[in-house]
Amino acid sequence: MNDKFFKLPEERQMQIINSALKAFSKSGYYQTSTLEIAREAGISKGLLFYYFKIKKEMYLSLCEHCINLVLDEINKNRNVEERDFFQILLPSQRIKCKLMKKYRYIYEFIVKVYMENDKEVIGYIAGFAEPLIKDNYRHFFERIDKTKFREGVDISLLFESLQWCLDMNICLTKLYF
Repeated sequence: MNDKFFKLPEERQMQIINSALKAFSKSGYYQTSTLEIAREAGISKGLLFYYFKIKKEMYLSLCEHCINLVLDEINKNRNVEERDFFQILLPSQRIKCKLMKKYRYIYEFIVKVYMENDKEVIGYIAGFAEPLIKDNYRHFFERIDKTKFREGVDISLLFESLQWCLDMNICLTKLYF
């Protein structure tokens, strides 16, 4: 996001960010229309391009903003003394809920970014996000008291399964509500 965008009042910034999150979370990078984002935000397409030169800049800025926002919240609220798997996991779910109050579509957007396959943006996303996410996972897994699990339990598979269930819950909620 560029300097012109940050000079806007926070309420206006939030309106544009949430409009972009909503549009990109529904359609992904390639199929999202900047006109759709502008209409949802209540601004002209020209003004949207005044703040973001091209759709790619807007999308990648949004990716960075959201990933940094989530990881910053997790880091601020991390209890480095906690060793219980679920007691470590629970606060991160609360953080997601807290962020979704302010950014309604942030989680859906991040899931969509994770599944993005457009060649125009996928390389940048991988280069930016993967090291940050791997570092966060490392902090998570190195703290877990593995003695609380039966022998042979694959903790990373358990974690991925829980994440998958949460992601599916988001998808199903969108279908029915």
